[in-house]
Amino acid sequence: MQRKLLALGFLILILSGNVSAQERIFDLNASKKIILNQASFELSEVLDIQDDITLIGKVYIANNQQYKAKIKAGLAEGIRTFYQNSIKNADSDRAIQMRVLEFKIAETQTSSKVASGELKIKFSYFLKTSFEPVHLVDYEAGITYQRSIHRTDLIDQILNRGLVNSIVFLNDWINDHATHNRKLAKAVRLEIVEKEKKSDQDTVFYDFNRPLSWSDFREKPSRTSGYNATIFTSLAMEGSPFMEEGVLVLPVEVKVYMLPGSSWAKAQGKNDYALNHEQRHFDVTKVVGNRLIDRLKALQVTPENYQALVNDAFFDSYREMNKLQEIYDARTRHGLDKDTQSRWNSIIDQALNGNMDEIEKELLKGK
Repeated sequence: MQRKLLALGFLILILSGNVSAQERIFDLNASKKIILNQASFELSEVLDIQDDITLIGKVYIANNQQYKAKIKAGLAEGIRTFYQNSIKNADSDRAIQMRVLEFKIAETQTSSKVASGELKIKFSYFLKTSFEPVHLVDYEAGITYQRSIHRTDLIDQILNRGLVNSIVFLNDWINDHATHNRKLAKAVRLEIVEKEKKSDQDTVFYDFNRPLSWSDFREKPSRTSGYNATIFTSLAMEGSPFMEEGVLVLPVEVKVYMLPGSSWAKAQGKNDYALNHEQRHFDVTKVVGNRLIDRLKALQVTPENYQALVNDAFFDSYREMNKLQEIYDARTRHGLDKDTQSRWNSIIDQALNGNMDEIEKELLKGK
């Protein structure tokens, strides 16, 4: 029984030895030559997503036999280390993820002494962010060669050349696109834009020098409403980002407006007191617009968060506008309480002049 087990163990050793002999291990990092003294990126992650990640192909060694070609420490780790060894100073503010779509070598033996081969490379580069990686560019290349069947060191040179070319390609691409590609922006500058806006019969933009008149209320009055007038006011935010010398510039314009086609007044309610009440609704929206601008100026924006932060600021202000309009109508009983209306005239004027203390108190109290 013991002799049979020993024989079996000996057989396993022989088989495993034959398997090992059919492999050729290549070291991508044997040379450790500096390719770039200063790179515009840092390769922080390599993902090998090929169907077969165990080997990079098969190569001929001798006697018409093919050997499995593998990378020392694995392809992903080998490439990552190669990039690190090839770059003296990397820009850590621009972390890159590489996805290996293809890195394969295939050979044919053209004679007993010569092998022909081709290395095919396809990498996909992504910019790493706090969220999902952002696709930048793909690199695809092929290198054909012929070699003496005994010169497997030439394969090392081919693998090395393929990776060197990919490093130079990515660095050149980033340098060429850094000033105008939003994905590569390292900073964001938010600019508040104030433009003169011309009102028309469809839209009346807020203007201190252009108070409302009853002619701005063009909708047919509601017969079923118990109110004498209704005004539709709102705010909007517009801006198209652009690149300026590597900085993402975000111009933002806050618009405060009323819609005549959605605002109406009954004939018996058209007096100066009632018009003031409706004007104050418009003023409240302007106050909220000013507060939105203050929120935007206080934001600490980055290329990763500017869209979310700016949108959140707008929607917070939009909700605040609706809340403050409801508070105003509730406090004044839609203008019926003249003493409270007079108090709110003062509160709103203070807010329009930049003093938000009373407005803050009313928002905290709610309806």
